Amino acid sequence: MKKTKFLAIPVLAAIMLGGCSAASAEPVNKAPAVVGVKDIQCMVNSTVDFLDGVAALDNEDGDITPGLEITVSPEVTVENGYATFTQVGSYTVSYTVRDSGGRTAQKKAYVDVMDRETYKTFALPEGFSAQAYGKAEITVCGMENGAFGLSAQGGEIAEDVVLSRTYTVSDTYNAEGGPCTFRYNIESDAAGKVKVIANGDDCAEINVTEGHNVLTFMYAPVHGGKADGEVTVDVCLGNLGTMNLTVGNVEIEYPQQAGREIERAGEFKFGGKIEARIDTKAGLSDEEKADPALTNGLVGNTWAADGGNEAHLEITSPSTKPETVWAGGMFINTGIALKSGVTYRVSLDCHCDALDGREPGNDRFEIHYQNKQWGSDDEVMIDKLFNPEGPQTTELKITDKFAGSLWIYVMSGMQANEITIKDLSVVEILAPAGKDSYSIEDFTCNGGKLETKDGGFKFQVAEFKENGGDTAVESPSFNVAGSGGNYVLTFKAKASKPVDVVVAIPVAGGWDPTILWQQIKLGEEETIYTFMCNKNDGDRLHKIAWQFGSALNTQYTDVTIEISDIKICLKNSQLDS
Repeated sequence: MKKTKFLAIPVLAAIMLGGCSAASAEPVNKAPAVVGVKDIQCMVNSTVDFLDGVAALDNEDGDITPGLEITVSPEVTVENGYATFTQVGSYTVSYTVRDSGGRTAQKKAYVDVMDRETYKTFALPEGFSAQAYGKAEITVCGMENGAFGLSAQGGEIAEDVVLSRTYTVSDTYNAEGGPCTFRYNIESDAAGKVKVIANGDDCAEINVTEGHNVLTFMYAPVHGGKADGEVTVDVCLGNLGTMNLTVGNVEIEYPQQAGREIERAGEFKFGGKIEARIDTKAGLSDEEKADPALTNGLVGNTWAADGGNEAHLEITSPSTKPETVWAGGMFINTGIALKSGVTYRVSLDCHCDALDGREPGNDRFEIHYQNKQWGSDDEVMIDKLFNPEGPQTTELKITDKFAGSLWIYVMSGMQANEITIKDLSVVEILAPAGKDSYSIEDFTCNGGKLETKDGGFKFQVAEFKENGGDTAVESPSFNVAGSGGNYVLTFKAKASKPVDVVVAIPVAGGWDPTILWQQIKLGEEETIYTFMCNKNDGDRLHKIAWQFGSALNTQYTDVTIEISDIKICLKNSQLDS
């Protein structure tokens, strides 16, 4: 057993009955007792300590806990008192112990293994799913080698194999302007005719050839003269028989009311949308951060005020080094989508108060409009405002390069100051036609060879980079509404040789904040890993990163790492503390 419990055993006084001699009294071997046994509730893929608070006691032998035998039915392996439950269900656990005199004791308890609510998997990207009917069989449906693949056989009629996805109709769609145009980019190794059904209505029959195809069809998502909120598109592929299909991106074009303006900020509140950037030297303790000599003198803070109507950046002590002049600032995550080909008019009111006086030439501060939190100027800069004072209006014409989510970055100047941002407005100006593009995101890597399939990946590394190089695999981005503390990451992993891995969950497009950062060691035996994401964070996109470029791995070459069953699960408020 795993451990020995040392408990006080009551000493039973020998009571000598009158007329009986000690020589003639036979000692009575009492049965042992198992104490502390209780029923257990746990989450699937978690490990249970069956000896926590449990002991086996015997009047004659004392503490005999190391002799406890623990069995679970249905069968689950118990080692050193621990068991990992990989399947949801109800289990019976039996504790059995035998003393030196041959007497036994047994107690039972029950284990209720609960499932987590899965929020996100990576097996069916962009909402695609597939169904087979009749004699048809689907053999592949999901990401494979960097693309969304569908393989099926046995189809006799079109409806035997169906690829489905539900699309949300843009609120800029003009129902009076005509139908929407859908375009599916696919590669096929089979030829035949496919049928398209939208919201249960027959839309089109399209001939598919071997090689590249663009499936184009039109549908007006209108009910009772008004645009519907969703369109479910079923592409029926059964007539292709045995096929291997790869789906590229999907585009939807729709008519709009040209020139119409739509307010996207809509009584915007800054509360929970602000992040400070007060850069100091890395790895400082709280005591060291209070020492200006160690922090380059930079001291500041950010907050929302006036019921969330204002965002404030305060630098009470600016950096003492010119090269860190822009190390004080704040990010504002608006959460507003920036679409390619669309013009946005962004307005805000800005005011800067000097706390210690402002010297000419040193009073400059800037506001940047960006399509992600972090990045160099040429990557993410859309427009800059230099020393803005009072109401400001800027038009942003978004190209493919700058499509994303609108971030506002306020950078403080060299002087101590307080900058206030308020009255944010973001107006979308409609063109005659709009377009939504649904690209297929997949895992990406550097420093090795990556194969992806069924929501996981195989990563082959010929040689690890030295000095903590960036050999890594990153997941597609995902969003969990609320905060980073709302979810749990689980996956299975193994490696052909021992490998040290850092598992991280940073914000997509950057590394600050990072809500999970933990090192594990992978071995040849497949293991389930579960990580609680407990650091609060805003409602934004995140990604998972597996970093292998540790100096600890430079002794290994030709390593294969396999990660599978990657899931983002919502927490259970009762069991996940």
